[in-house]
Amino acid sequence: MSSKELEWFISAELPVIFTSILKLFEDFTPLLYSVDSSQVVSRGAEIVGETIPLSSTLKDDHVKGHIKMKGALIPKTELTIEINNTPVPIKTIASIKEEEHNPWRLHQLGHAANYLFFVQQRCESIAKGSTSSLEQLRSQLDLILEELKRCKLQLILPHQECITSTFNRNFCVFSPELPTGLLVNFHIKDVKLVLTISCLKNPQDLHVKDKYSLPKNAYVDRTIMLNVHWLSDLYDKLTQLQNEIQLVYHKMLVFKTSSTHEC
Repeated sequence: MSSKELEWFISAELPVIFTSILKLFEDFTPLLYSVDSSQVVSRGAEIVGETIPLSSTLKDDHVKGHIKMKGALIPKTELTIEINNTPVPIKTIASIKEEEHNPWRLHQLGHAANYLFFVQQRCESIAKGSTSSLEQLRSQLDLILEELKRCKLQLILPHQECITSTFNRNFCVFSPELPTGLLVNFHIKDVKLVLTISCLKNPQDLHVKDKYSLPKNAYVDRTIMLNVHWLSDLYDKLTQLQNEIQLVYHKMLVFKTSSTHEC
């Protein structure tokens, strides 16, 4: 390929390709909402929360109700929890009230959105014609693909939260407070919303004044995995974006190989 073809690819074709790629970011509004809601408002996009119904029974344990997700936020939850198959039986309602404006924040989705913002900024820069050489383009594409990989991993790998952090979040978010001996946690794993209900194994631990001092293994966990439609769609669209960038990368390698042979 000639130097003129290379110059045309970098100065003319690349900006057109990345202008088209940027349109894919319109599909990421639910995720970006949680990090910078002003961007969503400026685009005129509306975030509709998805309400996830829940009904789970395992032996003598029952959990039912609903969870509302809005981007990386859980602004509303109403769960009836009845745990009988444990030394410390529990029957209560776990409630997050939307009107109190104190949602549960899914940190993994917040991190994913931050990675996605980084990718968007890089794509905008290329679309504006900021790239002037193949080496510069390769460096930019390497960064974009790495950040996309990290973004997708946030939707797959579980978040390991220390018990102190879980205590603090339970205290701040649920209203009224959850009973002693019960912890509730939300996180993302395998592109699903995971609800974990933890109960104390030993009744004597109920009388421990400093519950923060109890180790994680003092609790027994009940885990419920929930499908979230927009989360699955989000992952598929991230893969689509990844594939589009990969195509540009392959095209760049063809030019690089050709220019090397000419030398």
